[in-house]
Amino acid sequence: MKVIFLDIDGVLNCSKTPNPRDFPYIVDKKLLARLKKLLERTGAKVVLSSSWRCDPVGRFAAKHYGVPFFDICPDKPRSSRRKELQAWLSAHPKVTRYAVLDDEDDGLDDLPLFQPSARTGLTMEIVRGLEKYLNGETDQDMRANAVVRLGQNIHSLFKRNKS
Repeated sequence: MKVIFLDIDGVLNCSKTPNPRDFPYIVDKKLLARLKKLLERTGAKVVLSSSWRCDPVGRFAAKHYGVPFFDICPDKPRSSRRKELQAWLSAHPKVTRYAVLDDEDDGLDDLPLFQPSARTGLTMEIVRGLEKYLNGETDQDMRANAVVRLGQNIHSLFKRNKS
């Protein structure tokens, strides 16, 4: 089984996503269509790793917008996103290939990360890279450069308080 660990904010929405009422949970239809096309081409399944999974309203919003997830990562409040993903993978040994689709690094250094910009969300370039990766045509991931990742990791230390 192929799996995509999906973050939503910065991936399925971006700074250009229309949000006139400033809702906290919003999905861009165009970016969602790109994800669905990727799933068709790879046969991958989505595991929600987004912080949306920790809030019943967030999970409801994801379902409402049609985000096609079949499971969610465990919520480990004092752990990094990396440890949450690894816990899910340990409980699902039939996974043959997986990738993380997230606009932030959050300690994901040794995992196959495909990292769109929060300004653009999921681009066709990342969709093509993920497709090649999940279909075993390459082992190359697509992450931001080291300077951007360092800034994101510092930012996430202050932003992500799950206690």
